Amino acid sequence: MSLLGLGVRSSGGRRKLRRDGKSHGMKSPPHGFTDIQRQELNRLFGRAVGIRLFFVPIMMMLAIALAWTDPRPWRTWLVGAVSVLAVGFFAVEAVRARRLGIERLSIWLNLAVAAVVSACMALGTGGLGSPVVFVLPVLAIILGFFLEPPVIVALTAFQVLVAAGFALLGLSADSQVGLPVLGQASRLSVLVDWGVLTFLLIGGAGLGRVIRKTFDGMVRRALAAQADSLRAWQEREAELSALSAEIAHELKNPLASVKGLAARLAPAVVDPRSAERLSVLRREVDRLQAILDEFLNFSRPLVPLALGSADVGAIAREVAMLHEGMARDLGVAVEVQGGGRARCDPRKVKQVLINLVQNALDVTPPGESVVIDVQDGAETARLAVLDRGPGLDPALGGRVFEPGVTTKAGGSGLGLTVARAIARQHGGELRLAPRDGGGLRAELTLPSGLAGEVAA
Repeated sequence: MSLLGLGVRSSGGRRKLRRDGKSHGMKSPPHGFTDIQRQELNRLFGRAVGIRLFFVPIMMMLAIALAWTDPRPWRTWLVGAVSVLAVGFFAVEAVRARRLGIERLSIWLNLAVAAVVSACMALGTGGLGSPVVFVLPVLAIILGFFLEPPVIVALTAFQVLVAAGFALLGLSADSQVGLPVLGQASRLSVLVDWGVLTFLLIGGAGLGRVIRKTFDGMVRRALAAQADSLRAWQEREAELSALSAEIAHELKNPLASVKGLAARLAPAVVDPRSAERLSVLRREVDRLQAILDEFLNFSRPLVPLALGSADVGAIAREVAMLHEGMARDLGVAVEVQGGGRARCDPRKVKQVLINLVQNALDVTPPGESVVIDVQDGAETARLAVLDRGPGLDPALGGRVFEPGVTTKAGGSGLGLTVARAIARQHGGELRLAPRDGGGLRAELTLPSGLAGEVAA
């Protein structure tokens, strides 16, 4: 397999993926479209709810001031009652949205109430001649953007009927809707205002729908491009991983030969200096083989997990027992606290804990303890390895998980990379943070029980 072959095949694959992604995007939404669309719409509506808390009181005060200019009490009572109810409802909805989030039914309810409130406020402040009427087309745009077509049609029809009702009231001879302070409109003016308002209501709803389709199209194209890029990257990664694993495997064979020859030569070497040099050679060969083993473990794809409900407390105690001898030689104790169960592959979790405990033993000074703290939770189980070493180097930061980054003189820089990959394969995470009182806290989180069921 040549690098040229890799490049040609990868480029051809990308061209094919682009064509497939484009045609796929035309037929159905990309994977994750519905979730991202809902999240972004909820975020936008949440911001609109926050803005509304500042805008609605201003509109209410204007409406009450206009109603107050008319001595007839029905107008003041209507505007006042609607203002109190609207402010109370919107305030409760804002608090509920902040605590529990925003759902589709909540959006429908909020906008339906907004349509009714704006209609009542316009009725109480002059009908077609009211300044509040200008809010109705803006609300129509919002309806067209946030709602689904059946609900848009229903609420827009309601607004159109409200406008028609205002027009009929304005044309009647004994109408009491118009505010005296705003003057009496002629029949022609009422008809023109009604026609313009109806056009703006229908056009606003249509404009909102066009903006929504444009928004959805942008999300679709972004997700399709992301999917194409991810597939191309995965294809390239698989090819390079296979090539690097093959190279590493081929290097292990001559190293094994060198190690075997050195072992055969050792008895025949009588010169102390030559024997020492031969010993150094054998140790370096062992170190290179260990590095190649870690590299192979990193470069090959993660094998499918053998998931099941496992006692992670028992796994932690087993890892502690494995390191008792090493810890005793270093003058360090290994302790296990707590217990719990997680849905995981015990063999892989043990591999991660061994890596973390060995790192902790390397940096913990004599007389201190390395603690494996196991905490069981409703959704996640946490396994934290705590040491009393110097802690995480601020210069490294998040780079500590990058391949090849290490603070050990003879380290390969692949241990933490593989450990985090295993954690994420489980649907969990591996994080490093300062420990209270000095040292480092390496915390592995795993799904607990049925909440952690993931695809292998």
